[in-house]
Amino acid sequence: MKNQSLNEGYDNGFILSGGQGSKVFNKKKVYEDLSFGAGSLILGHNNIIQKKCFDVFKKQKMSLLAHPNLQAAKFSNLLGKTFKEYSKFIFCSTGSEAITKALRISRAVSRKKITISVTGSWHGSVDRLLFKSSKGKNVPLSDGLDEYNSNNLKFIEYNNFYHSKKILNKYKNKINCIIIEPIQGCLPDEISIRYIKFLYDYAKKNKIIIIFDEMITGLRINRTSVQNYLKIVPDISIFGKGFGGGLPIGIIAVSKKMKNIILKKKLNIFYGGTYSGNSFSTFLAYENTKYIQNNKAIINNLNLKSKYFQEELNNFFKEKKIPTRIYRFHSLIRLVFTNESIQNRSQRDFFETRNLKKIIKFGKLLKTKNILYPKNGLIFFSSQTSMKSINNIIKNFKNSLKIIYKIK
Repeated sequence: MKNQSLNEGYDNGFILSGGQGSKVFNKKKVYEDLSFGAGSLILGHNNIIQKKCFDVFKKQKMSLLAHPNLQAAKFSNLLGKTFKEYSKFIFCSTGSEAITKALRISRAVSRKKITISVTGSWHGSVDRLLFKSSKGKNVPLSDGLDEYNSNNLKFIEYNNFYHSKKILNKYKNKINCIIIEPIQGCLPDEISIRYIKFLYDYAKKNKIIIIFDEMITGLRINRTSVQNYLKIVPDISIFGKGFGGGLPIGIIAVSKKMKNIILKKKLNIFYGGTYSGNSFSTFLAYENTKYIQNNKAIINNLNLKSKYFQEELNNFFKEKKIPTRIYRFHSLIRLVFTNESIQNRSQRDFFETRNLKKIIKFGKLLKTKNILYPKNGLIFFSSQTSMKSINNIIKNFKNSLKIIYKIK
């Protein structure tokens, strides 16, 4: 088939046609999936909730309503029970769209210009945040970005208390918000909890709006979120992937305090979008969320499988003296190509840049064994990933790394 798509990933000719359970496939092969829609498919491909919802769409003649609809109202009520500290939920279609609107809210409320972003956090395709920090300068991650966006963006280093406090104190009176992915896909680890609490406490003490981007961790952690797990309440939160269950959705959760300020100041903030809160996405999100929250074993088992995977491989790496390590927070997993002690993406990239050829070769070796290793290195299992599959993945991780590091 001739490919005319400019989207990322279509240039190498590898295209999938479907998925079932923990597997994805094309006409030639069936592969073990380690991505699951970047963590969206907690219940796996073509799962029972998806099938149920698609059947209801057809039987009830459900329309893709862009109007206020029953499905969106039901899902917002379920979210209200899950996150009692939030009084409003704004629906949109993607995480990037949710971040854009969250930043719009924070600027409208604070009337300040500077956004503080935390290195290593990924906030999607948002022009205002699509930069990285390098030697004290903002480096664009894409062509076509306006310089204005960079001028009002300052970075603080994840898990670096001294650097973070220095930058925050310097711009304290000009900050419109601090935005963070609390547990980062680039290095998921329990060690970050102390830093998350530090940043949250600093924001509250200095009356700075803090935004948690929990697109990946929402529902997956504790059947709710990192913030519920840590018993803290950001001013604004972003959710989506895990709650959505496979259809596009972004969720902006607005705290009671923020809602009251918006009402008091009579702020006119635009939240709309053609597919925002559409009946298909919100119906699947409602059924998916309800099912996972009512079945504790789903998330518990995912965590246990992930822990087993981490322990088996890290013990093997130690035994064979392979300089790699599995990092994990609950069911977020990442293989890092160094065994040095690291705490943030800057440190990780320092080592992995040197090992780029090894990382590429690792992915290719796994593919020959019908295992798809995610390009971003962030590994997920689903409730449909069996222990037999996990043991097979472990075996092939070991064999591939033995080849790369020339170990018998």
